[in-house]
Amino acid sequence: MIKLDNAVEIRGLCKSFGSFGLRDIDLDIPRGYVVGLIGENGAGKTTLIKCITGANLVDSGTISLFGSQDRKGTEGRVGVVFDECHFFQQMNGEQTGKLMSSLFPNWDDARYRSLMSSFGIPLDKRIKDYSRGMRMRIQVAVALSHNPDLVIMDEATAGMDPAARDEFLDLVMEYMQDEGHTVVMSSHITSDLEKIADYIVFIHQGRIVMNGPKDEILENYGIVRGSEPAVLAIGRENIVSIKRDEFSTSALVRDRNGVAEAYPELVVDPASLDDIMVMVIRGDAA
Repeated sequence: MIKLDNAVEIRGLCKSFGSFGLRDIDLDIPRGYVVGLIGENGAGKTTLIKCITGANLVDSGTISLFGSQDRKGTEGRVGVVFDECHFFQQMNGEQTGKLMSSLFPNWDDARYRSLMSSFGIPLDKRIKDYSRGMRMRIQVAVALSHNPDLVIMDEATAGMDPAARDEFLDLVMEYMQDEGHTVVMSSHITSDLEKIADYIVFIHQGRIVMNGPKDEILENYGIVRGSEPAVLAIGRENIVSIKRDEFSTSALVRDRNGVAEAYPELVVDPASLDDIMVMVIRGDAA
């Protein structure tokens, strides 16, 4: 990424759980942007998010928030939506709001109530009786109601229907009207990230394999399809990964326009984020 004023800076991060671990993660998250995290289940997205939020201690490396490695004073500046709701399950929405108001000095109760109403979540219903989608939405309501500078969301749209997801994306864009705000958002629904993300970070097997502006990634990456000899003729130096099927071969390339110009006889299609993930995860390295 271009060097900007960063909300988060990560250097040399390692975190192991048995045979799995994040390895040598270097990452800048620029202030004022939406950064999307993609990757397969078990790739390390949730582990990275928990390291950034302090829920997991790192084995080595450093994490700076707003220019400092000292977490004191940053708690209220960070809103978090985890993939599982950890609020007190016996509390209802009303009680949860009162608890949060005692924890966050910038708590906006009117904002919280408005979001809960917009999400269709009754304040008198206990969290344990919420659906999964409702539990995710109350986390979003809390995260956006204490005026944080950075919001980190792990699969926040999980369990939401398309209309609720569209409303959620509108809320993210509304939050981002303040140029000092930053969002880090992981999602398996990559079409959501294609709509709102400025940067994409692709984590695969505990490592960052792609990191850059979303528009540049979607403009430059492509998929070449054809017979294996024809695909390999473009040169392995141009190929990120290869996927062989029964009747054809596909190759992910970083410069689809250059390949299309040099090899006009080949079919070179644009690659979506889903396409890129599938080709890296299921394909073979060039």
